[in-house]
Amino acid sequence: MCEPITAISIASGVASAAGGMMQAQAQHQAAQAAADRQNLINERNYQQQLAIAARKDQIKGDAFKRRLEAHAKAKETLARQEQLNQMEQIRASIANQQNLKETGTEIAFEKQSTLVKSIQAQGTVLASGQQSGQSLLLNLMDQERQLGFEEAALNAKWRDATVAFNIAERGIDLDKYSADSSAYNKLPSKPVAPHASFAPVKQPKVQGPSGLGLMGGMISAAAGGLSTGLGTYSTLDSNDNLSNALGGG
Repeated sequence: MCEPITAISIASGVASAAGGMMQAQAQHQAAQAAADRQNLINERNYQQQLAIAARKDQIKGDAFKRRLEAHAKAKETLARQEQLNQMEQIRASIANQQNLKETGTEIAFEKQSTLVKSIQAQGTVLASGQQSGQSLLLNLMDQERQLGFEEAALNAKWRDATVAFNIAERGIDLDKYSADSSAYNKLPSKPVAPHASFAPVKQPKVQGPSGLGLMGGMISAAAGGLSTGLGTYSTLDSNDNLSNALGGG
């Protein structure tokens, strides 16, 4: 009876150990597959986030380039407008100077005409045959006084024209300054280069189960199989002894 008992015990132990080893190996493979799957998911997510960040940076870069081009065109427009404002200032100033010149020419002719009239009037008085004396002197003085009044009026007219010229020149300068300021205020602010997107955080690699853990599981399964075999042997041997005792009685 010992040999069958031993064979059964060994078979039971081997079966238990094999089952335990298979279970340990299956658990190890499942844990490794789960780790590999999670690493794959993490890597895909990381690459996707990298692609999204790169796309965002590309969009921001294109928009920044368009703003730079628009700003450059706006500066060119401003420069042209300032040139036009300068040309208009020169034109208005030349016209104002021409008006002053014409006024000066007019006053000069009026002075010349007044002087001629005064001389003619004095000649008329002297040719009138009037006796020398106080009356002749008074007439001559009256002619000189009339000439002085007319010259004073013409001088005042010239001063007024000069004041008007200076005021107009000041107005022309202010008009140019206002036009330049209005054109400059339409200039958009210089674009600021966008910041690059933050790089996504890469998840650390998920470590699979340790080979030592598999080895430990298999050793544990072997030990469990041995324990099962010994337990089976002990149980069967006890039953056999009991049967012999009962048969002998």
